Order: sequence, then C-alpha cells, then structure tokens
Amino acid sequence: MNNPAFAFEKTLKNRTKKDILADKLTDMILTGLLRDGDELPSERELAQLFGVSRETVRGALSQLTAYGLISVSHGSKTRIRADEEALTRFRSTHTEGATREMNRFDVDSVFESRIVVEAAIARRAAINIDAKGIDGLERLLEAQSRLFDSPVHFQLSDQNFHKLISEYANNEILLRYAEELYAFGLSIRRKVMLEPGAIERSYQEHRHIVDALRRGDPDAAERAMLAHLDSVYRTTKSKMAG
Repeated sequence: MNNPAFAFEKTLKNRTKKDILADKLTDMILTGLLRDGDELPSERELAQLFGVSRETVRGALSQLTAYGLISVSHGSKTRIRADEEALTRFRSTHTEGATREMNRFDVDSVFESRIVVEAAIARRAAINIDAKGIDGLERLLEAQSRLFDSPVHFQLSDQNFHKLISEYANNEILLRYAEELYAFGLSIRRKVMLEPGAIERSYQEHRHIVDALRRGDPDAAERAMLAHLDSVYRTTKSKMAG
C-alpha cells in the first residue's frame, strides 16, 4: 500500500489527489471542525498528516483559496475563512454532499452503525495489516502524543488514524461507510476535544487499538475499537445534551 490515505480514491476516475484533499478540507470547514480564523498546519505538516506530497497540498490549498475558504496572511500562516458571508457564497455554488446528509441522522443511529462497521474493520485489519501499516499508525501516535493542546490538529490526525486502519480492512464498501459515519457531528467533537484530558484519553485508546493490531489479534482489536467508540459516543452525547 504505497499511499494508505488515498488508496481507496485511486479507484475514482478523473479525480486527482489534490481534488480529494481539497474535498476533505472543505468538509472539515462545512462540518465546523475547522472554523473561521483557525490556523492550518504548515504544508509540510499537512503532507505528513495526509500522506501526500507538498505539491498535492499546495494544489488543494489553491482550490480552497479559489473557493474563498482560506486566506494566506503576510507571513506563511494559512487561515480558515468561514464567516457567514464566505460560507453562503460557497454554498451558493457547491453542494455539501455526504457530510450534510450524514448530519441529519441522530447520534444513536450513527454510533450504532459505527459499531457494526468499525468492529468489522478492526477485525479484518488485525488479520491484514503489515509492518508498514503498523509503522504508519505508530508515526501517527507519535504525532498525536504532542497534540494534547491542539484540538484541531489532533482531529486531523485522528481522521487519518481511523482511515489508515480502514484501508487495511481491504473492503472498499466498509471504507466508504466508515468515512461517511466519521463525518457525523465533527463540530461537536471539536467541543469535546476542548475538554481537559479529552485528547490524551483518545490517544490512549488509540494506543490500545494499535497494540492489538500489532499482535494480529482480531478479538482484542475489536474490543479496543468498541471501547474507543463507546468513549466517543458518550462524550459526544454528553456535549450535545449540554
């Protein structure tokens, strides 16, 4: 798997990596994960997070600039433009696709579905993952261990953590479902990540998942994934109620 973060998209015709990355970043803005004024990671950091070249990152950011959803200041800082005017202008010419559709469902239905899909993914990944996949997950964990005070950057890494595991399930249907389900309530997840200890807790849960995958233990991988999803569900539900 030469490029885990984009392996599935290779099956899509007339779609370049920069188009796919631009769509991913746009969805993060539309769901509220990335908000007006947020500073994006550097080109180098984005390239590492998404497993693509800096040229691909620059191409994707150029598209977002054309959409009016990001701006570059006098220095090298790239910031999100997501005020009401920018979002209204974007929505007048674009549709929000699967992300908008997913967010119309209730949290219980979404997480019931995530349990089914990601439990199957964890089991299959434990059987199929190789040393390169484990190394990729370890690199993500290493980065996450330094992001306990960076909710937005952690969430970007979190999405790629789940995506990489899904790639090793070797099932394109499960992968597609997992991506769409992940998009639910990202704006709420951002609020959860602001709670003291929330990022570190999620990181430790990720560590348990990787440990099980390294051992090639499908039962343990499923248990670790379900424990993580239960934690995500409970904190999301609590924040929505609050």
